[in-house]
Amino acid sequence: MSTTAFFVPRTVEQAIDLKREHGKNLVVMGGGTIVMGLVHDGLLFPKLAMSLARAGMSDVRGRDGWLEIGAATPIARIAALKGATTLERAAGMLGGPALRTLATAGGNLFAKAPYGDLCVPLLAMDAELEIAGAGGRHTVPLEQFLSRRLKNDELVVSIQVPKAQGRGAYLKLGRRQANTPSVVAVAVQVVLNAGGLCTDVRIALGAAAPQAVRAKKAEAALIGRRLEDVSIKAAAESALAECNPATDSLASAWYRREMVGVFVHRALDEVGRST
Repeated sequence: MSTTAFFVPRTVEQAIDLKREHGKNLVVMGGGTIVMGLVHDGLLFPKLAMSLARAGMSDVRGRDGWLEIGAATPIARIAALKGATTLERAAGMLGGPALRTLATAGGNLFAKAPYGDLCVPLLAMDAELEIAGAGGRHTVPLEQFLSRRLKNDELVVSIQVPKAQGRGAYLKLGRRQANTPSVVAVAVQVVLNAGGLCTDVRIALGAAAPQAVRAKKAEAALIGRRLEDVSIKAAAESALAECNPATDSLASAWYRREMVGVFVHRALDEVGRST
């Protein structure tokens, strides 16, 4: 029987060195909830694995109006934050207590639909990622990261979340009340001017495409308009039309598409009623 060589780097630099040395052969683990699930299902047999649990990436701190979340931070810690943002709400609804204790913020970015719920509020909040590699560190918008992924020698070090502007909402539809993957997840962030007109809108969808996405046509439909029945309905219909969900054991693509419209409408209505 083959064995797995297991590395536990104590710094980000050591972790990058290991990635550069072993490349795609090295399986990287945050809390291990994705990797161990694949191992238990007989879909992955890693010969080389690395845990980031002790690499100094588990801090959460505020800095110049931004919230910096270390990539190895347990999701349970995000759920316990007191900022009353959509991110905390999404974290608190992700899986059950045991999973939230193990799963990490950075690891959840790599979870495929219908998982990966944290990407949804993070997209709506214009989050950025700090990425470290052999060439140094840089930041990229989360939306860009989702389309390009990482190089062999790179790691996501932290998630940079700007202070939430305006009002937000996060809603999730699952097959159970709790501890369930998403049939659909929706996060919205809306800024209104003094006259009640939308000046900035972010609508993010989960389980409505292969990865979390922004409903940009729906966002554009609200700019310069009030959050009222007609405009909300138009945005919801636009989001329904531009999503690309899959059929799986949880729901059909048709049902998911219909629920995108329903839940975008509900989320925008919730924001409108809170103003």
